[in-house]
Amino acid sequence: MLLIAAAILLVFFCIGIGHALYPDHFLKRSGLRKGGEMLTEFNRMGFRVVGIIFAAFSGCLLYVIASDFIK
Repeated sequence: MLLIAAAILLVFFCIGIGHALYPDHFLKRSGLRKGGEMLTEFNRMGFRVVGIIFAAFSGCLLYVIASDFIK
């Protein structure tokens, strides 16, 4: 069960890193309105910040799960 949770958290971690590194890729393919105001630097920065927060949270949970196995 913990292995499944770790695999899901790893996927979320990778998605968060992807949002932080390539926000335009996700901005173009998201359900948000396309074009115009959605392509501003403010929205790109928002995608990056949310991606970093998402990756940090997933990474912390992965660390907690992995530290149980290491000890």
